Amino acid sequence: MLHAQRDWCRDHDVQHVLIVPGPDDTVTRDGPLTTYTVASPLLPGAGAYRLLYRSRRVLRILRDEMPDVIEVHCAYNLPWTALWHRRRHPAVVSGVYMTDLPVAYVEAPLRTRMGRHIARAARRITERYVRALYSRCDVVIAISPVMRDRLLEMGVSQALCVPLGVDLATFTPERRSLDVRTGMGAGADDLVIAYAGRLDAEKRPDIVFDAFDLLPADLNARLVIAGDGPMRSMMEQRAAGDHRVRVLPFVQNRAEMAALLASADIYASAMAHETFGLSVVEAQACGLPVVGVRAGAMVDRVIDGDTGFLVEPGSAAKMAQRIADTPRGDWRLMGARARRRVEAEFSWRRTFETLLQIYRSR
Repeated sequence: MLHAQRDWCRDHDVQHVLIVPGPDDTVTRDGPLTTYTVASPLLPGAGAYRLLYRSRRVLRILRDEMPDVIEVHCAYNLPWTALWHRRRHPAVVSGVYMTDLPVAYVEAPLRTRMGRHIARAARRITERYVRALYSRCDVVIAISPVMRDRLLEMGVSQALCVPLGVDLATFTPERRSLDVRTGMGAGADDLVIAYAGRLDAEKRPDIVFDAFDLLPADLNARLVIAGDGPMRSMMEQRAAGDHRVRVLPFVQNRAEMAALLASADIYASAMAHETFGLSVVEAQACGLPVVGVRAGAMVDRVIDGDTGFLVEPGSAAKMAQRIADTPRGDWRLMGARARRRVEAEFSWRRTFETLLQIYRSR
């Protein structure tokens, strides 16, 4: 989202200041775009993720830049830092709610470690925190109807739904390439299943892998997993010695990612706590049908039986059955319908024009 937002701001001469964690304190300016990195330590076991805890440094940056709108994309110390700045300097504080924090990051992981009752109690405590934090924001942006309804359920009355978008010129079926398929180890007639995203327990790439292992051999299926995260080494170990599977690093170049997706045949995702599913929409923009789970925002992204299929969360067997039982021609028709839906409903231009309208009304 941030890259697309900055491109839009550059094109429309809107000043945009980005504050992110990094190895050192730096500042760079490029026309209307300014980027501050704040020296922050790496989080143990979280790959390249850093903890931006230096609120005083962030406050100094806000005081120097004096933004009209402060968008916060996390639920930890930075929103409180923005609210503290607003007490002394006029600014609209916008809380962008990207993940169902009480369920995805509290209840779900605690359930397996500490049991259902403790997990539910921790979720309720976290829901009170979400209400206390986001109710103080001037506006709260949910990226899907599911997230908006969750916020309303938790007592955040000012939640609005503004869907994310996709670069339709980059993510397009026209990037389909036989050379890319060859690089995946697939021929023209093989069935290529793709997953792209963070490789962690929340995203459940292991379910996608399990479903692939259950497919019949005569399907000639291939699996491509692209991403980084704590489960990457496990994915690589499972793929070792299996010529049908490719585990690729995170693809930073968007055109390369679009070519990878467009050159596949199906996109698969088993994440039950999806808040928007940007990778799903990007795959759909590339003309791919999606096999996902009947939970979270996935129910908004995939029309079951029309642009793909939804199965019960955690069921690799049902995911595999859907893939195995669906004729190739049906997949192609579903992918074409998915592309048309994305063209009609999701674009970054629509997203940012809507956001600007909301902020100007505050």
